[in-house]
Amino acid sequence: MKKIILCAAAVLLGACTSMNKNTVNYQMGEYNSEKYYVVAGEGMTKESSSDNALENMRREMVQNAPAAANQGVITDLMANVKVEKVWRDEDFSGKHFYALAVLPRAKAKNVLEPLLDQEDAKLEGLSKQFSNPPNSLADLKIAFKMQPITSRRAALDEIYQFLDASRQTYKPEVFNPYKTILQEKIASVLVGVEVTGVQSEVLVTYVVDALNKMGLGVVDADDPDKVLLVQITTDVDAYDSERLQGLVWCSSGASISLVDVGKDITFSRFNVHERAGTSRAEDSLRKSMQSVGEQASAQISSRLEAYLKTK
Repeated sequence: MKKIILCAAAVLLGACTSMNKNTVNYQMGEYNSEKYYVVAGEGMTKESSSDNALENMRREMVQNAPAAANQGVITDLMANVKVEKVWRDEDFSGKHFYALAVLPRAKAKNVLEPLLDQEDAKLEGLSKQFSNPPNSLADLKIAFKMQPITSRRAALDEIYQFLDASRQTYKPEVFNPYKTILQEKIASVLVGVEVTGVQSEVLVTYVVDALNKMGLGVVDADDPDKVLLVQITTDVDAYDSERLQGLVWCSSGASISLVDVGKDITFSRFNVHERAGTSRAEDSLRKSMQSVGEQASAQISSRLEAYLKTK
């Protein structure tokens, strides 16, 4: 592992064409890579070389654990970093200063592990609120509350793995069951999809993809186990352009209803329209209907989620 880390550092320093890699690697080799995460920087002054070493370390963390960058934890980690070595190689023609930013891996774990444990505790508390026997819609509200927590937990684990010398995840035996039950609870809410009209297959593709991205189960409209129903009727109107000869316009639309099957109520109803003009009627139809599909699927996702979270 030590050789791997030193090699990665050498690649980073290679971006600075004036860097004396042999000297830097020797200095970095003085640190046990199992215990320390070390990044180098250079500059024309001691201060600039130190600043660049710190910035290089921050940049490596962000690049290797991008999700953690939005969690505020990198700032906490950087508070434990020190510039421990600053030197100048008199034999090097550029006579730049070099610096090493050093983060003890144990201190990084002291920052991250309590945060990871905190998210696991939140997930444990929410998982105890699931219905017994299961109630798909009631359980989905709990699952929605778990989603941002699992995302934060995964982001923290990403930076934890990067800073762990052996690149191990943190307590996967604790976290993985929560991820599994979250997926199962969302997928247990079955949504029927019924699309009729011209180019209905285009709408089906967009809507099913949107529902899958939400994690919901998708079934045929006549499935007896469906909990929700998406009903869509499409219509089109093609006409020649009055201003541009040879241009054929097509106006496509869709009427969408979202139904709570158990309550037998339509909780949302809306329309989407779009038009496109090309030299061929078939292309105009396809382009306009694709746009309708994009708009309809986006609204279906947002309206379903709003209903399910507040139901």
